[in-house]
Amino acid sequence: MVKRIGAVLVAVVLLLAGCARGEKRAAGTGFFEDMGKTLAELKSEYPEGEVIVRLDGAPDSAAVCFGEAGTEYACCFLKTQSGDFERALSEYEDRLKCAGFVATAGVLFPDMEEDMSFQDFFSLIGVEDYTYFGEDTVTAEGWLKFTYHDMEVMVNTNEAAADGGWTVTGTETVKRGAPASMVDLELLNANQDLADTVMFDE
Repeated sequence: MVKRIGAVLVAVVLLLAGCARGEKRAAGTGFFEDMGKTLAELKSEYPEGEVIVRLDGAPDSAAVCFGEAGTEYACCFLKTQSGDFERALSEYEDRLKCAGFVATAGVLFPDMEEDMSFQDFFSLIGVEDYTYFGEDTVTAEGWLKFTYHDMEVMVNTNEAAADGGWTVTGTETVKRGAPASMVDLELLNANQDLADTVMFDE
């Protein structure tokens, strides 16, 4: 009997340990531990990681990120439309800091349901003010922008189109799988200012 109880306790401990190890890479708030870490630090912690250019983190620019293939999020360092970002990452990897994340709405807000009305979604996360971009904003139509814990969040409410673009639905619904980003603008702007010193040199 004692051996059986001991075996159960060992199994529980191993299960909890596994959950703790996986918390950082899975849905929830564990990934916030990466906030503020330099690119060099993240490369050291995640040797399988690579620089990823994400086109789904913002409506009008690409997000330059670092992450491991198959994970639910990538650490965002820059949002840019042009420039030699690879040079900036190479020269300033010990100074550029993780400013946020590009993921999906369900990863950033794991308690949300599959499809939620704007009212239910914002009530769930405790946000009152938001901007929904309409047809008068060509590049951002169908996107949501709001502030969450002093971070800027962008969520794409459009449907993926067969040609690889987006179809504006015009419905006030946030889907769990919607492309989204959450960034600390102070960190992002500091990264941008630093990167701009070399990104556009010829």
